[in-house]
Amino acid sequence: MESCASSPGLPCRVRHGFSLIEILVVVALLSVIILGLLAMFDQTKRAFTTGLTQVDVLESGRAAMEMMTRELSQMVSAPYDSNAVTFYAEIAPVSPLLQPLPGNNPEPRRNFLSEMFFLTRETNTWKGIGYWVGAPDTGNSGAAALNGWGTLYRYQTNTIFRAVPAHPWQLHALYYNFNTRTQRMNRIIDGVVHFKVRAFDPSGVWITNNLAATNSEVRPIELSTFALNEVEFYRFTNNAVPAFVELELGVLEQRTLARLQSIPDPVTRRNYLQEQVGRVHVFRTRVPIRNVDPSVYHR
Repeated sequence: MESCASSPGLPCRVRHGFSLIEILVVVALLSVIILGLLAMFDQTKRAFTTGLTQVDVLESGRAAMEMMTRELSQMVSAPYDSNAVTFYAEIAPVSPLLQPLPGNNPEPRRNFLSEMFFLTRETNTWKGIGYWVGAPDTGNSGAAALNGWGTLYRYQTNTIFRAVPAHPWQLHALYYNFNTRTQRMNRIIDGVVHFKVRAFDPSGVWITNNLAATNSEVRPIELSTFALNEVEFYRFTNNAVPAFVELELGVLEQRTLARLQSIPDPVTRRNYLQEQVGRVHVFRTRVPIRNVDPSVYHR
């Protein structure tokens, strides 16, 4: 056994260390592990954020649908007043927002922005309730229709008519006045790209023509000009109300809405919106109306 020069007579211990190559290999392995952990963390964060976004949209969309469902079910007729509008719905008279569907589906998704109005009653108090999609800043439905998206608003009048019986014909006129409407409007949900209303008879058949009685005005699908194969206009009066009302509501995810609002150019903004069909959550429900006069639907 060799002796060390610093300590004569003692055995010399050989000292081993890591070579440069070994250190580089370890650093490379640790880098791969760290990058994998970061990627997994980022993916988990994305999934968590997406889940929160979907939960927010689902909760707000369901809340809006439940509110409209509850109020629509209480719709009433005004059988003594031929001028009273009991139910009104109309699709905005502009070209719908088209969103191509994934896959080889040649038919794009057509998004419409409608408005509706209906009557309810509590004893001698008549209420006119309306919903429409308007611009987020002004509530203007025309601007929202041109943009392809907007905010769902709710309107309600609480006027008590002293006459006996009470006459509710003024309520739709108040709703139709934009200045009056904006003074009483409340925001319900932002980022709405689709709001469609359909009326059905007691047999569950979609109403596409005037009813048997003269107290209805329905623009048949054969005459639709911008909303092809849709009823663009409903107007029921007097004792006529739909037996069922079907609602469709399409809402953008919040992150997509924020990105949309950050785009200054309107053409670029609409082009971006057209490609976001996968970021739209659609809610649909059919509401039965309790106070239906069956004679309205018989000739």
